[in-house]
Amino acid sequence: GQSSEEGNLQQLLLNIMLMLVVISFLLCMIVLVYLLLETSVEEALAFTVVLLVASIPLAIEIVITTTLALGAQELSREGAIVARLSAIEDMAGMAILCSDKTGTLTMNQMVIQAETPVFSKGETQYTLLRYAAMAAKWKEPPRDALDTLVLNAADLASLESV
Repeated sequence: GQSSEEGNLQQLLLNIMLMLVVISFLLCMIVLVYLLLETSVEEALAFTVVLLVASIPLAIEIVITTTLALGAQELSREGAIVARLSAIEDMAGMAILCSDKTGTLTMNQMVIQAETPVFSKGETQYTLLRYAAMAAKWKEPPRDALDTLVLNAADLASLESV
């Protein structure tokens, strides 16, 4: 689905357009006053309206969208998946990127590491997986990928006696 939220680029474009329209309007009013002193009202109004319409940058969004589309094409050649064009602009503004390294994005499956850091004495990966299976309601079907991972890795037979 499409997101209805505006990206930073959309907000910036809106602000630029607003500023340009205000400046254009002010300059056209100055031209109108000057032309009213020099020519007829009809000619002055006609010229000012044409000038106002011509000075509003309607194509700015088309140019930006085309530029982002070319950027998305370049990123896809490098193996990136671009879902929204505004995501390119959002990524360009990032200083730090935290990434999911479980394999969910690349292989569409999660894997439990061979060594699990345990911070409580007496606990092991085996006991932690049993706790996780109990928290995942091990008698019910898995609700998501994490439940599936835990329920496939845990010793469910040992939980029958609990």
